[in-house]
Amino acid sequence: EMCIRDRYQRRVRGEALRSVHTMGGPGLIDGKRREEVNNFLPSKFVINGKEYYSAENYFQAQKSTNPQEAEQVRLSGTGIDVWEAGAQVKSLRKDWDAVRVRVMYEGNKAKFEQNPELKQALLATKGTVTFTDSSSFWCYWNGKIMELIREELRPLESRNEEKIRDIWTLIEEYEKKARASI
Repeated sequence: EMCIRDRYQRRVRGEALRSVHTMGGPGLIDGKRREEVNNFLPSKFVINGKEYYSAENYFQAQKSTNPQEAEQVRLSGTGIDVWEAGAQVKSLRKDWDAVRVRVMYEGNKAKFEQNPELKQALLATKGTVTFTDSSSFWCYWNGKIMELIREELRPLESRNEEKIRDIWTLIEEYEKKARASI
């Protein structure tokens, strides 16, 4: 399926109507829409002693070099509110483009490790993970991230170690290329 972003009109913080993109949403696995792989799905987990409310919440809060700004983003919620808070970060990490895929992986890995029902739902799937409601960049990487996490969470005897190595190689190559342009 092709990766697309739909445009729609939305009133944001009292401003006039403007065009924004939809994003996130469930992925497709084994021909079915799967909510557990949605980065915006409300699901609490803790990383470094802080509670986060969704993988997207963690991701957006990691953008800022300013601790107060990062905390404000973390407390903004789970859905479009956290995305908008993250989009307004003023103290953006200089290495953000290079680390953003790994940060999304970290948030989702913690989400699945700390929410057994989500972990079991993901482990019950087998096929390629695809996304259609985001940018082509995130449709690609979210699919790879979910396939990587699924393999890492499988029991040792049933893991596809080659797939794990291949996806980590793709992530490391992306990071190296992104760091070269900083």
